[in-house]
Amino acid sequence: MIVAALSRLFRHIENVAPSHTTRPVPMEESVAAHRVAIVCIGIAFTLTGLYMGSEIALELGWRKGVVAAVVGSVILAVMSIPAAIVGARTRLSTYMVVRHVFGTGGSRVVNAVLALVLIGWYAVTAELFGRTCYLTVHQYFPHSPVPMGAFTVACSLLVMATTVFGFRSLDRLSLLVAPLLVALTAYVAMRAVAHVPWRQISGSTGSLPDLGRGISAVVGGMIVNVVLMPDLTRYSRSVLDCAVISVTGNGIANGAMLVLAMLPALAFGEIDPMKYMALLDLVLAGFAILVLSTWSVNAVNLYSTGLVTATALPGYSYGAVVIGSGLVGTGVALLGLSDRFLDFLVVLGLVVPPIAAVYQVDFFVLRRTDYGETAPERARRSHGHALVSFGVGAALGCGLYAAKASLTGVPTIESFVAAGLCYWALERWRGAGRSATAA
Repeated sequence: MIVAALSRLFRHIENVAPSHTTRPVPMEESVAAHRVAIVCIGIAFTLTGLYMGSEIALELGWRKGVVAAVVGSVILAVMSIPAAIVGARTRLSTYMVVRHVFGTGGSRVVNAVLALVLIGWYAVTAELFGRTCYLTVHQYFPHSPVPMGAFTVACSLLVMATTVFGFRSLDRLSLLVAPLLVALTAYVAMRAVAHVPWRQISGSTGSLPDLGRGISAVVGGMIVNVVLMPDLTRYSRSVLDCAVISVTGNGIANGAMLVLAMLPALAFGEIDPMKYMALLDLVLAGFAILVLSTWSVNAVNLYSTGLVTATALPGYSYGAVVIGSGLVGTGVALLGLSDRFLDFLVVLGLVVPPIAAVYQVDFFVLRRTDYGETAPERARRSHGHALVSFGVGAALGCGLYAAKASLTGVPTIESFVAAGLCYWALERWRGAGRSATAA
């Protein structure tokens, strides 16, 4: 009886909010550029962004922290525009794009990597979400017996309930929340600057002023969103929309968020936003807005997780996959992944960019723009070179970071460029580029 009830629920979810996991989004379901841009801004301005800005500030200090935020955001915007265009032109999710480029077998490997990354990111956000609720409750009820894990589970269930209704619910939630969090972040930064002398903030040098690590962390913090841009921009109407969305969301909004988040962290020497908001008597307002924004961004995380897993497991409905992924992510959150937050971001910034490099070279350089049903043969024969290139880029980036031997100072750039060049060289050597163009 329970199984039958769940099956009916999932069928209802699919009818209410079709996610188009394996089909192009119809043009009539397109939305204006600012609607998608606000979703991206909402992803930048959230609790995880505040934590990231705080950790970067305390490690690098003010000057190097700002440089890391600006340079990292420029890199993200540059990487994001072509990824967004691929989504707008094909109108397919990232995972269908990956399937065409990496092949049926290769896409399973890439989607497995992305699924692990997304579940890890969901878990980090869920844990920070639960911690924020826990700290807020203990501000008013210091002897509350409810453990932090219970808050993490409750917040995760709330996110899961939202995500099963697909992009439209995320769009509406982000439209409501993003402006509130932008205003809160700016106000807290202004209060923090007024609280201490400016020279105390501007003169901070940080505990580990490694600029390359800081830039890699900034890129890692948003790189998953860059790689997955087709999931959002498949709802866009034009190439110009893609540029606006990328520059606004992954460039300007991300950089502004990090710089604003650095100010209260350096002023109070605190990483946790709720702690310095308590010092500014902003507990309730900060809590309300942070909860809504984190709810929104983790719904986007789980939405993307559901898309990749639903593509890899076609026998299961989108709703069932979202709920299953959410439960796994909640379990990982309870293990305390956020304790290694900055290290997690650095690894993402090295391993994930090669995926985008390969599909962008395939689309723009080799000009394989046919993503219709007639392309399965090409997909089958291309996945070997695509996988090798992905592995080369990820391995090179990690190796350069570990050896501190990066030529640019930002191993993320080298992992991206190496994967793209490797894929182009292998495909040109085989002659597949010429045959694909002729076809």
